Amino acid sequence: MQKLNSELLKKFENQYDSDIKNNLIEGAISNVGVVEASKNKRVINKHNFLFNEEIDHKNITNQNQSGRCWMFAALNMARPKIMKDLNLDDFELSESYLYFYDNMEKTNVFLDKIIKTKDLDINSREVIDALKFKTDDGGYFEYFKILIDKYGIVPKNVMGESFNTDNAREMFLRIEEVTKKYAMDIRNENSYEEIDKLREECLSKVYNILVKCIGKPVEKFDFEYQDKDKNYHIEKNMTPMSFYKKYLDGFYDNKIRLINDPRERNPYARVFINPEIKNLVELEGLRGLNVPTEEMKNAMVKSLKDGNTAWFACDVGKMSDRKSGILDLDLYNYDDTLVPVGEFSKADRIDSRQSMATHAMNITGVKILNDKPEMWKVENSWGEKNGKKGIFSMSDAWFDSYVYELIIEKDYVDEKYLKGLDEEAIEYSPYDAFCTAFGKVR
Repeated sequence: MQKLNSELLKKFENQYDSDIKNNLIEGAISNVGVVEASKNKRVINKHNFLFNEEIDHKNITNQNQSGRCWMFAALNMARPKIMKDLNLDDFELSESYLYFYDNMEKTNVFLDKIIKTKDLDINSREVIDALKFKTDDGGYFEYFKILIDKYGIVPKNVMGESFNTDNAREMFLRIEEVTKKYAMDIRNENSYEEIDKLREECLSKVYNILVKCIGKPVEKFDFEYQDKDKNYHIEKNMTPMSFYKKYLDGFYDNKIRLINDPRERNPYARVFINPEIKNLVELEGLRGLNVPTEEMKNAMVKSLKDGNTAWFACDVGKMSDRKSGILDLDLYNYDDTLVPVGEFSKADRIDSRQSMATHAMNITGVKILNDKPEMWKVENSWGEKNGKKGIFSMSDAWFDSYVYELIIEKDYVDEKYLKGLDEEAIEYSPYDAFCTAFGKVR
């Protein structure tokens, strides 16, 4: 064991003072902070937001202070299709409708975990993990897919946002208090008949909170819209499921989840599954076909040339600037203004929990030079005040380092990787970094 002592600290001081640049940088950082002092303006200028393959979209969505990016990005995939089919200038599907059911279902998953572990020691790893699971607004594309298949979807003008869908913190704190109280009641109950009653009672109380905070989900509605030619249309007595089946039937069915887990022990062209990650008890968990990022990009270019966007998950907080909308490995000169980190592979970043998927967006374009992608056009859900009116520009090198997941049509994926779908899935440990660090995107 080595303790810090005055001799060692003096050594560090002398090393610092020996480089005159440190004093200059210290002054800059103390005045404007690490981020601004390290920002590379030349890199920002390289991103001109011009792309030679792109998909047009009219209105940028805004998740505001909520963590529903996974849902916004999934719904944004379908907007171009509906706008084209109905000859519309803009259109948005309701996020709050699915949000209501997502939180009801997550509460049920939480209670299910508590019941399954009720007889284990309160300090066991399994019980601690069960109690960590919360009803919250994070999620994955698979969460969206199973929700829309079960509950359908509605236009946003039929069920819009509320204060609490944009600012959900207090709502979730109240839900957590209720669910944790019932978790302890369930652990202290031996009769499974009484446990079922406690479960239903808890779900009823959460339903009460969600209706008051989000609104009661619409069951029937008239779909009214005006097309680009100013023609009025109305379809009466639609249900969320009939709307889904009419306008988006099969749209999401052929999509596949590609993951990039570059750790040597986890082979490419194999499916990895984590059965514990779910928002509905009937969801089998997350399944992903592991491929190199080059295969992700090849599939993405094919998709864009066919006029289709794709959902992707990334570590948006790394080497990015929200205001300018730039995602680039060279955006900040931290190695010069602070200290060089040294070689730090994507695999090691995952295992050390230094990097994880934190946000989902849509890839809607690419700039290809000399037959290789250089920049990617990204549609975000942070409103038009961020990036170039809501559009971000992602360098190809940033894609390699910080993109972890892509939801795309299976037809665009090379057959040599699709063969892995026929092999038995490899189950991640529930404590593997790709399951725990690769947390819900928000």
